[in-house]
Order: sequence, then structure tokens, then C-alpha cells
Amino acid sequence: MIAEPLRWAVVIVDLDPAMGHEQAGVRRALVVSNEPFHRANLAQVCPISASRSEPRYPSEIVIPRGHAGQTKDALILCHQVRTIGLERITATVVGGRTIQYVTDPDIRTRVREALAHQLGLDIPLGADLSISRRYQ
Repeated sequence: MIAEPLRWAVVIVDLDPAMGHEQAGVRRALVVSNEPFHRANLAQVCPISASRSEPRYPSEIVIPRGHAGQTKDALILCHQVRTIGLERITATVVGGRTIQYVTDPDIRTRVREALAHQLGLDIPLGADLSISRRYQ
């Protein structure tokens, strides 16, 4: 069990096995779940990709080189949010330092907004109800 707080931490995770278009492999990820959830030995993470640094979608949030141990400009992929067992966290050392955290309030706000949008939590209740009535 990891003793330090994990929310907003950048950790190394093993996302294999993956299926379809899921992010795979050993990679950095941002922990977005709260500490009480971690007591169940689970965490929700957003993978981080350094293969591009320019977002194509609203759910991709830039994390610059030098922030939270990033060695390159990268993207936090909020549309790939995933629940994992804590045993998938293979390392908490990023950029040579133990647990690095996203501390920039602007990045945190944009991640929260991207997750809310991805999960449809930004849809007003009335619009959400009218959408679900169409499929009844």
C-alpha cells in the first residue's frame, strides 16, 4: 500500500492488458480519484502521453515539461480515465524524485472540467432527462 496521498500525483502505471483503443503499456498517469477510494486498493487515473503536445480534443490537457516530473511537454488524456488496482502502480518515482504532484491550479481546473465534460456531468439536468427519454 502506498502511504503518501495520491490525488493529483503523477505515477508510473502498467495498463496492460489493454483492449481496443485503450491506452496501454507502462506509462505516466495522473491520479484523479480521492483518498477514501484508494482505501479500497483502487485509483482512477488519466494516462499521460508525450507522443504529442498539442491537444486535438477538449479532453486533452497540456502538462508542460518540468511540471510534476515531466521530461517533455505532454497531454493528460482525460477521455481515457480508467479505474485501476493500486498494484498497477509500478513506481512513484518520476523524473528522479519521489511522488510528483500537479500543483498548478489552472491544470487542475482544466482536468476537472475535462472529466466533467467527458462523463456528461456538465449537461444540465433537463437536457440530460430529455436525452434519456429518447431511448426509453
